Amino acid sequence: MRKLIPSLLFLLPLIATTQNIYHLPSQEAVVILENLNSVSESLIDCRSKQMFEKEHLTGAVCVDAFDTNLESLLIPYLSNKRLVLYCTGNNRSEIVSQRLQSLDYAGEIVIIHDGITGWIAGGLKTGKTQQAENTDASEKIKDKTAKGKPIIQVFGNFDFNASADSEKKYGFWFGRAHFGYEYQFSSQFSGKIILDMGRPTTLGQIVVTDTAGNPLNVSSTGKDGSYYAMTLKFASLEWKPNEIIRIQAGGILQNHYITQEKFWGYRYLAETFQDRYYHIPSGDLGAIAYVKVSEKLGFDVALTNGEGFRFDQDTFGDVKVASGIDYRPIEGLQTRIYWDHTSSDNPQKPEVQQLLSAFAGYSFGDKFRLAGEYNHRINHLNINNHELYGYSFSGSYRVFEGVEVFARFDRLMTNTLSGESENWYALNTGKALITGVHYNPVKGINVSLNYQTWFPDSGESEQMHHVLLSFEYKL
Repeated sequence: MRKLIPSLLFLLPLIATTQNIYHLPSQEAVVILENLNSVSESLIDCRSKQMFEKEHLTGAVCVDAFDTNLESLLIPYLSNKRLVLYCTGNNRSEIVSQRLQSLDYAGEIVIIHDGITGWIAGGLKTGKTQQAENTDASEKIKDKTAKGKPIIQVFGNFDFNASADSEKKYGFWFGRAHFGYEYQFSSQFSGKIILDMGRPTTLGQIVVTDTAGNPLNVSSTGKDGSYYAMTLKFASLEWKPNEIIRIQAGGILQNHYITQEKFWGYRYLAETFQDRYYHIPSGDLGAIAYVKVSEKLGFDVALTNGEGFRFDQDTFGDVKVASGIDYRPIEGLQTRIYWDHTSSDNPQKPEVQQLLSAFAGYSFGDKFRLAGEYNHRINHLNINNHELYGYSFSGSYRVFEGVEVFARFDRLMTNTLSGESENWYALNTGKALITGVHYNPVKGINVSLNYQTWFPDSGESEQMHHVLLSFEYKL
């Protein structure tokens, strides 16, 4: 059998589909597997864990092609010179092969195109359970699983303020500068830490008075925005015991508007509706559990401090309870319903604050996408009967590869409390329009020329008009 190796290697280029991807039947692939180098080569079973446990090729490791964290599972193998893929036939193997290419894998990919079905039909030997693997092989698999990767995301804006009577016409500012690291300890445990360095250190106005209320002269050596503070934004541990449950604890990423943010797709130039008008922090201290009921249905439940990632638990021990349901009835359509509840013993926060949110978005491949959401904050800022509510509609269209045009309209409204003037509450409500062109020259880099405006409900506030050149890079 070993004498066939030279001839087999000679034939490989003839059956290659791309520069480094080859398709072989199981009867020919056996030659490669008999001479597999455990240090620089790996045999990957692309089926589910249950199918792998029942029967697999000896020496294989399981990487489910349909796992939501497929890229993270493949990262440990990117340094290998050769990867041999198989599944039942070849569908899952092709999916894994495509994902490896998107990760810029430079090694050789061999796909056993008749899979384990052809392997068994040919009378070749398989392993029955993971317990049958010896201890050394298990340790090697464990070592390959324990890998990490850096996290970098930065975006900023060049801003031209076209608002009437604006004194500051030009400006540059960072919207985010995230630096972190993600580490996969095992197939079930992973950790993540992210530092936020995108907020300048600023010093607000200082006013000092004497006992009679007369202002006193004050001097300060602070320089607004002269340096950047580093803030711990996320530091979480994740446990994923199976394909159904995923639990995160610590400084977690909340799931209140993540669905909307991902679907909107242009966070580097504008926040989501909830983020912009309710100022809900993206991170908080606590725990969140994700449950995947089926491919179409899932839900999440969170218990957090409610103070955001910049503060520890307050002296009153307040907590925020939140839950959301995600439903994807058909391909391309995703919906989400969200609710949160925050109560407090703090006399400065007398009322229970709640948020109700509904979202729906439809995407037609990568050609276009449309979305709409409605948000209603009950007892906003813990003020009795203060309602802050509104809706947002957005859409984008891919003109050609790497170029999209987009538009978004927001409407923010509120009620008028008894004893207060309508105009007082109208100062911060109104309509917003965001539109522009998005350009993605290469993977990880985004640029946008966009126009953003705000029309306040109150006549006392001036309309705001901004033209921005926004950018983002990430890996």
